[in-house]
Amino acid sequence: MALYQLKSSFAGGELSPSMYGRTDIAKYDSGAATLRNFLVLRYGGAANRPGFKFIAQTYNNKKAVLIPFMYSTDQNYIVEITAGRCRFYKDGDIVRDDNGSPYSIDNFFVDKDLEDAAKIKYTQSADVLFIVHPEHAPMTLTRYGELDWRFERMDITGGPFDDAFNFRNATNKVDVSASAVSGNVTITATSNIFSQEDVGSLFAITQFLPTDYKKAVPNSSGSNLQVNVLPKSSVYVESFGFWDGSFNLEKYDEASDKWTNIRTQSGNRSQNYNFTEENTSESIVSYRVTSNEFNTGVWDGENEKQRGYITIQSIGGDYTGYVLITEYVSPTVVNGTVKKQLASTSSTKDFSFAAWNDKKGYPAATGFYEDRLIFAGTKGMPQTFWSSKTGDYYNFGVNIPALDEDAVTGTLNGGQMNGIKAIIAFGEMILLTSGGEYKVSGGGKPLTGSNVLSQPQEYRGVSDVNPVTVGSRIVYVQQQGNIIRDLAYSYDVDKYTGDDLNLLAAHLFEGHKIISMTYQQIPNSIIWCVRDDGLLLGLTYLKEQDIYAWHQHSISSGKFINVCSISGKTEDTLYAVIERAGKYYVEIMSNRDKSTNVEDQFFVDSGITYEGEPTDEISGLEHLEGYTVAILADGNVLPQQTVENGKVVLGNKYKKVHVGLPIDAEIKTLPIDFTAQDGTYLSRKKRIASFIAMLKDSRGGVYGMRDDALDEIKWRSNEAYGEPIALKTEKVKIVVKSASWSETQQVIIKQPDPLPMTVLSLIPEIEG
Repeated sequence: MALYQLKSSFAGGELSPSMYGRTDIAKYDSGAATLRNFLVLRYGGAANRPGFKFIAQTYNNKKAVLIPFMYSTDQNYIVEITAGRCRFYKDGDIVRDDNGSPYSIDNFFVDKDLEDAAKIKYTQSADVLFIVHPEHAPMTLTRYGELDWRFERMDITGGPFDDAFNFRNATNKVDVSASAVSGNVTITATSNIFSQEDVGSLFAITQFLPTDYKKAVPNSSGSNLQVNVLPKSSVYVESFGFWDGSFNLEKYDEASDKWTNIRTQSGNRSQNYNFTEENTSESIVSYRVTSNEFNTGVWDGENEKQRGYITIQSIGGDYTGYVLITEYVSPTVVNGTVKKQLASTSSTKDFSFAAWNDKKGYPAATGFYEDRLIFAGTKGMPQTFWSSKTGDYYNFGVNIPALDEDAVTGTLNGGQMNGIKAIIAFGEMILLTSGGEYKVSGGGKPLTGSNVLSQPQEYRGVSDVNPVTVGSRIVYVQQQGNIIRDLAYSYDVDKYTGDDLNLLAAHLFEGHKIISMTYQQIPNSIIWCVRDDGLLLGLTYLKEQDIYAWHQHSISSGKFINVCSISGKTEDTLYAVIERAGKYYVEIMSNRDKSTNVEDQFFVDSGITYEGEPTDEISGLEHLEGYTVAILADGNVLPQQTVENGKVVLGNKYKKVHVGLPIDAEIKTLPIDFTAQDGTYLSRKKRIASFIAMLKDSRGGVYGMRDDALDEIKWRSNEAYGEPIALKTEKVKIVVKSASWSETQQVIIKQPDPLPMTVLSLIPEIEG
């Protein structure tokens, strides 16, 4: 008796050997024992992965991390970061200067930073990439043009600051004073408070600016009617008595070093005026009243008391100015540059140091939420986050009195001090720490300094590897590095929760850690993960269809170091850093060509393509010197060759040739099982004499039941002599020559040739 059992898809992915006895679960029917260099398609079939095209060796052959820079759908770049240098890739090629050399710029990273590249985090706004690392002050990478990129320390104009120094040090109160209110200044303290680590950070000085009131007849210089006005405060101007002519209200513009006219008021001797003008800036602004034609002529006698005059008034209050410390002189003296005007040169006990510096550490995570730039997780304050002002990403300061748009500082209410590793913005801000996951919001309102609400969600913890978002779900690497989880809001429990995504494929992670992860949404919704030994793992993930299928990918004589996905014109593109024999290369996975022309198919790694006049020699293979390569020439598979002197000789002339490392792709089914009336056949002897494979746009391949007894799939063809065999989409019946009786029956299909193969389903003929 023969039984024909349909294996309709591979949507269960590669399953762990520990699952071989779980024939009762649905994933068993759609799973596989091995999916090596075959990826699971979004509709369930399995296709051998396209090859990686060689682009360039990394700068100075250094270890690199790749970061996507996405301005718009047609202006996307990949940034290659190595120790001390940035280079750029666009449309599958490296960006070159006018001389044809790869364009590059300096950065601040050192070799040690690239040893654990997952600590480099980033977020983007338009043409600016904000980059953080625990050992460096926040950085920006800004694009001004195709060949004009600038890597700089972030020019933060205000904050964030620690609590006031004397508030945290109740005894031995310290005074500080500045030598001037603007420009280059010297700050002097009455006790030892400064250190070398303060250089490069902001220092806040808060002073009381008293109310200022002036009364006079205006002159042309305004020297007798000038006041300083606090931010968000107003200047009050009023005229009295009898006068005619006019006067002007002017304010000082620090940027242009000029006085600008705000308002001109004319009089007619019998009427007076009062008005206010708000200082909308962040700093103290000087206002004055001037006039060249303020006439106060009146009658003699008692009318002299009614001679006209002007008053100008500002309201006092606390004010904080900022100084960027540029030089450490001694524990009591530093030099700096005023970034926000100081109130006065008098001494004060109200001052604060920056929240970040070389000793306290720098943010380990960054992101955006409600039009605020967020930094989080320093060494000194691992569970604290700092937001910028709304819409002002470089300003982390606050006003006196506080405003809703001010910067926000908040600390998670967890019991342990587990550092914040990632920031994801949904309806709330999700902060992922090494000990758990938290939801932060304004309690149903926009986030402000007075309504920060943090709520723990789960206690799993995340690693340094940047999470990815898939629709409304977060996929992250758990703190130990060997478990992949998802996280999404659940209405059932009213919190964010998720599942272990590699439970059924635990063998792919045991004894290893994930060091890099990216998400390629189109065409197949695959999350790519790099294992610490250089294996590339793919997870085809469509949660709404209950598809989470793992597959593994290796590269001949090399290992994956880092991966990065970026949007392309028709689908997302996967870039990778690959190490081979101590050398590092940047390569790009070829799109699986929608064309069915066999000569267009690219299924070699570290490969190059020649297209042009017929040639019998392919050069440009110096990066593969001494390696055996596969060759597809005008759609024909040629014998493999060893690269010598950077080239291969073909023997005949061809117009389109793909040359690169061969890819050994394999599908191996789980042990075949079926249930009869008297029970399961999993432990009984059976035989598979043949099977039917539903293939799509395929050619080549071998099959069998054992690795040592594989036969070539024969493809019928009516092509003319010399023409390559076309790709086929059909049901292929395959007779298993090595069929034998045994308890365990597993079908093996391999693709050793540089050709495409897509297996949609298998129907084995089982004799039992």
